[in-house]
Amino acid sequence: MSLQIQILIGIIIGLIFGFFAVLGAINAKEKELADSWANLSETLNIRYLKLKNVLNFLKKHMTEFHSEIDKLIELLDESADVDNSLKSIAQKLAIENAINFRLEEIKSNMQNYPSLQEDVEVDNAILAIAESETYVGDAIRVYNSNNLEYKVLLDTFPISFVAWVLSKNPEAYLDFTVSTIEEFDESYIDEDEI
Repeated sequence: MSLQIQILIGIIIGLIFGFFAVLGAINAKEKELADSWANLSETLNIRYLKLKNVLNFLKKHMTEFHSEIDKLIELLDESADVDNSLKSIAQKLAIENAINFRLEEIKSNMQNYPSLQEDVEVDNAILAIAESETYVGDAIRVYNSNNLEYKVLLDTFPISFVAWVLSKNPEAYLDFTVSTIEEFDESYIDEDEI
C-alpha cells in the first residue's frame, strides 16, 4: 500500500472518529439542556401550586375579583399541563408572561384590602411564594446558561458543520426570559398607605 493511500485512510478514519466525537458532544449538551429545562418546568409547577394556594386565600377577601383570580388559576393549570419537552418552551414562556401580567394586576388590587395585612394564612403563603421565586430564578439562570453554551457549541467549527449536516437549529431553543414583576412578598403593602 502506498503512503498516499495510508494517509487517505488515516484521514477518513480520523474524520469518522471526529464526526462521532462531535455528535457525542452535541448529544451530551442537548441532554444537559433538556435536563435543565425539565428542572425549570418542575420548579415553575411548584411555584404554580403555591400561587394557587395564595389565590384561593385571596378569594376569601377579594370577592369582586373572583373572575380575575379564576382566570389566573386557569393559566396556572394550563402551564402545569404543558409537557416538559424542549419543544414546549415558546408555549410555556407565553403562558408565564400572561401569568405575571395578571398577577401584577391582582397584586395592585391587593393594596385596597387591609384585611389581607392581618391574615396569617395569606402572609405565610406569600412568603412561600417568595421562596419559590428564588428557586425559579436559579432554574432560569441554569437553563439560560446551558442554552447559551449549546448555541456557542453549535456555532463553533467543525461542530457547526456537523450541526448543519444534522439540521440542528440552536435558535429553536429560546432563552427563558419573562416580563418582570415585583417580588411577590411582604412588599405587597403600599408604603404610602401606612
